Amino acid sequence: MGVTRHIVLAAALVFCLRGLAPAASAPELKDSAHQAAVIRLSGEVDDYSRDMLFRRFHQAQAQGAKVFILEIDTYGGLVTSGMDISRFLRGQNGVHTIAFVDNKAISAGAMIAMACNEIVMTPGAVLGDCAPIVLDRTGSMTPLPAAERAKIQSPILEDFEESARRNGYSVAVADAMVKVESSVYLQRDADGHERAIDASEHEKLKADHQWLPAPGVKVPVDGPDTLLTVGPETAARLGLSKATVNSAQALAAQRGYSIVADLTPSVGDHLVEAINGPWARFILLVVFLLSLYISLHAPGHGAAEAVAILSLGLLVVIPLMTGYAQWWEIGLICIGLAMCAFEVFVFPGHGFSLGLGLLLMFAGFVFTFVGKEPGQGWMPLSDASWHAIGHGILAVVGAMITTLVAALILQRWLPAMPMFKRFILTETSPARPPTAAGSPTKAGEDVWPFVGTHGIAHSDLRPGGLVQFPYGSDARTASVVSVSGFVPAGSKVVVQEARGNRIVVRVV
Repeated sequence: MGVTRHIVLAAALVFCLRGLAPAASAPELKDSAHQAAVIRLSGEVDDYSRDMLFRRFHQAQAQGAKVFILEIDTYGGLVTSGMDISRFLRGQNGVHTIAFVDNKAISAGAMIAMACNEIVMTPGAVLGDCAPIVLDRTGSMTPLPAAERAKIQSPILEDFEESARRNGYSVAVADAMVKVESSVYLQRDADGHERAIDASEHEKLKADHQWLPAPGVKVPVDGPDTLLTVGPETAARLGLSKATVNSAQALAAQRGYSIVADLTPSVGDHLVEAINGPWARFILLVVFLLSLYISLHAPGHGAAEAVAILSLGLLVVIPLMTGYAQWWEIGLICIGLAMCAFEVFVFPGHGFSLGLGLLLMFAGFVFTFVGKEPGQGWMPLSDASWHAIGHGILAVVGAMITTLVAALILQRWLPAMPMFKRFILTETSPARPPTAAGSPTKAGEDVWPFVGTHGIAHSDLRPGGLVQFPYGSDARTASVVSVSGFVPAGSKVVVQEARGNRIVVRVV
């Protein structure tokens, strides 16, 4: 029952974070066609921010919003989440969506902006660069091999082109944001009309003196060795941006919109984003492993077990919410934990279950660092996924080494601190007490308590707990594990196995 209570508390904590949403402002009575909602999308684009945007979009619709100003400030994130948002925005009917690029809309952010009916940018903002890349060991961006890039790039390019055709943007401009080899030229005719064209159309118009390179921009605007990334002025000339405004509220004031809902990320949303970071997950891994170590070496108190369950809940539920963990990865972790528990509590000593369980847990935790990719199965195929696996291995191995060092420090120093004496038992494996005649212990004999020693359960064994054993003319308690399952306090038990600081007992 205690473990169930801890699991419920862990789940409640995580979903409370998800539920901390800001209250929307009360709607104003005005022409419904001019009722607008401001929804902010910042930080990493993942499954959590995707679901958050969907909820707030529907919330604003329920309050009567017909215009949606999507305030974007992101370097991108999971491609699959960006494509989900893009398809969602293109599927909206009877509303007007505006991508308000506040500072940056890069990668998946650019994909989302292109899916909106129009784009507005702040002074100094940037838009573009959505080619799939991977980071090398130094943290620098490196291009993917041609075949691998084409496999991942294909659905991204299709999404950009569909948004461009739907919203009246240049397909050549959309291609240049995704394909490195694409080029964009800006041409102007005698009447001052400008249009963006690709390299092939540019070659056809070279001999046509009615179309000349537009002044004030590079020729080409984006060459075959770079990805198109533009500021507000160039974006406007390429037909992307409709205006340059300082804030979403200023845009609403200029157009006479009445803001009926101003929905920004809540404290809980920022907390989820922080916990999903690599350093936060590394710390949680250390806390989980260290709590597990303490609960196995000093069972029965409950505090270490509660911390272990809470940290494990955050480690698996947060990545599951953000899209970095799949159900099969969570299954690996749970099966690994079950096999470790089988080794410790049911059939100790053989080692196979413990080794396989630790391996499954290791693999499960590592794969929670790998995000979903379009067109990929469960097996990672791209360099980006393998790079993420490398980061996961470093994090998990680093957490294990840190836990080992911390455990050695705890074993050495904490027993001397009064506040920890009740958690860390120092009497589990003392030398054999002297016999009645005072003769010394013979070398090679077992440590106390010996196999066959009878004792009384000092606390409930669940299956770990404390048992009082005779110690010379006195009696002392030791931390034990019961193979008989739950044993109530006061029951008689006998030592079945004693190895180091591990004592296994059964009911008499």
